Amino acid sequence: MRTGHMRLAAVPVALAAVVAMTGCSKADSGGGGSAGGEGVAADATIEEYRAAFEDVDPIDLNFQVASPNPEAHASLRDREFAESLEEWSGGKITVNIHYAGSVAAPTEVPAALTDGRLDMAHYYTTYEPQEMPGFVDMTTSMVQAPSTPLVGEIVSHAALQEVSFNTPEIMEEFTSRGMHVINPANPNGNISMVCADERSTPADFEGAQIRGNAASHKVQVEALGGTITSVELAEGYEAFQRGILDCSLQSPATALAVGWLEVAPHVYFPQEQSFAPGPGSLVAGAKWEQLPLVAQQLIFDRQREYTSAEFFNALESVRETSDAASAAGGSAQYLDAESEVALTSANEGLVKGLEESENLDGAALNTAVKESIDKWTGISEELGYTDEGGFEDFASWYKGSEDFEDREYLQAISDRMFDEIILPHRPS
Repeated sequence: MRTGHMRLAAVPVALAAVVAMTGCSKADSGGGGSAGGEGVAADATIEEYRAAFEDVDPIDLNFQVASPNPEAHASLRDREFAESLEEWSGGKITVNIHYAGSVAAPTEVPAALTDGRLDMAHYYTTYEPQEMPGFVDMTTSMVQAPSTPLVGEIVSHAALQEVSFNTPEIMEEFTSRGMHVINPANPNGNISMVCADERSTPADFEGAQIRGNAASHKVQVEALGGTITSVELAEGYEAFQRGILDCSLQSPATALAVGWLEVAPHVYFPQEQSFAPGPGSLVAGAKWEQLPLVAQQLIFDRQREYTSAEFFNALESVRETSDAASAAGGSAQYLDAESEVALTSANEGLVKGLEESENLDGAALNTAVKESIDKWTGISEELGYTDEGGFEDFASWYKGSEDFEDREYLQAISDRMFDEIILPHRPS
């Protein structure tokens, strides 16, 4: 694997099943045909995969990840994914990782995938609401999900992926633009708000310039009394320093990766409500259909580990956020009660408004999201995942390891998500 520009291929990295509703094969629902060749079983060992690749010509893939640098937690996920493709293919696949924006700006990713500059990428799906309106509607409906540190994280990941894959209108938004979906929605962690100054009452948010990355953030920000603003991720640090930006909505992982807690150390989480997620998607481009079937299958099968790495990224970032905020003179805390009430009203309006959506059946979407949330909440409890505290004391009760190589605690839910959500769309 080559990294970089350390020549690494980067990834920041979606109402019945699509297969059933569209009549397509699993390969079609996952992203089109292949160059052919023999495939392997979904539970194939590394030895079986390497044997299947013996007669395959070398494959070179350019992969742009969401991580801005190789040190970020999300980079660990992407680098492991890239390395595993090389290892399991017996060296027949080489992955060149490119970090966020180094080949294509966020809104240029679909074009880069189509013209061959990129072969795989983490696409910032919510950055283009006009081109991906059904996907954006789904993220809006996700305000129904809880924002708790552990179960809320699990449920958000699972529901986003399940509803995306199982909503034909959303999948068509990808395929119509030449993107082949590998993993339709990676939220990178539930959304928090970081602010340059402490804001403990609704009056403190009045007139604040607050960055958002989802269409529904405008409604949520205005309900809190702030003004939504658009600032590119790369420009956020300086915008905080210059007083152009007061607060920003994004995952803790993103705030840590770009160093914003140094200049915006006051971190706020909703207690009962959720800020709308702004997930990206792991997608492939024009080269996908040129790949032999076994290569497509390997990319899908490695999503089992990709999911546990994504959870590690999100949850370890919550753990680190409190320490980083404190070190910079701030803290991680909940929104005040009055602001929570305002956010509740905004979220109720957002969900109700989706019933009038022109992009898809909004009422059915809301129902599908609610049912998926309930389903994965139950599965989380069944597997032993429970919230035993809040964000502010997360490090004291979270049972997962701080070691990226030790993700045993997260594997049960990752396996369940792979088996129930990803596997039905595996190319065959």
